[in-house]
Amino acid sequence: MNKKINLPKLVYAVALVAASSFTLTSCHKDSSTTATTLTEADAAQVAVDAVSPSTGGLVSQVSSSASFFANGTVTGGKVSSVNNHLTTDSYTLPCGTEKDSTVSYASATTNAPSFTYSLTWKYTLACSVPSTLTLNFTGAGTYNGLVQSSSFNSTGSFVLTGLGSTTSQLTFNSNYTRTGTTTSKIGNKNAFDHTLTITSSNIIYDKTGKEIVSGTATVSIKITSSSGNSWSYGGTLTFLGNKTAKLVLNSGTAYGISWL
Repeated sequence: MNKKINLPKLVYAVALVAASSFTLTSCHKDSSTTATTLTEADAAQVAVDAVSPSTGGLVSQVSSSASFFANGTVTGGKVSSVNNHLTTDSYTLPCGTEKDSTVSYASATTNAPSFTYSLTWKYTLACSVPSTLTLNFTGAGTYNGLVQSSSFNSTGSFVLTGLGSTTSQLTFNSNYTRTGTTTSKIGNKNAFDHTLTITSSNIIYDKTGKEIVSGTATVSIKITSSSGNSWSYGGTLTFLGNKTAKLVLNSGTAYGISWL
């Protein structure tokens, strides 16, 4: 069963995302100066934009899925979610039955940073102890960032635990992949293809503060120039709380991420 989600809680989440911003800082610059060469900084910015809520990244994805179950209860084999953001929304999910929804959302402005997104969610509640929710998604989107713009397809999955009303936090086991085309707005303004994966088993989302407070993820980035040359990078993403995170690539370069 497909259904269009058009709930106030999602609109409110978008308003928060639209007001957000991010910063990217590097401990040292990439040594490459060749005009035809894509740099580690190009790849790092792809990852930063895939995390930042201002460009519809992973933080926004986690917040949207968490909003379904903030203050939720697990009773009688069903989940009822209430008082999500500014509204009261009650609904139930039967145990072991896959549901599907189409989620379309966008930032409130088209000025950078901005984004549009359309996702198909498929989710199943397992009423074991503790209960878990498995959510798989596919979709497509675009964003217009301060440093890069991109169009891409995405796939991913979240497994949420901590659904009961007596727990203060949700834990996300996540796998997130983006593939698409990116254009830089600075330097030589290169256009290139990218493939990005972010995988984590311990992202912690605080229900009261409605934000990610901790967690680590492995990051893999491949960028390919218009001439067909490719560069691959890996590293670790660490969520630090207070709307901040840090990306450290295997070269040792660290990139800070923050949002409002």
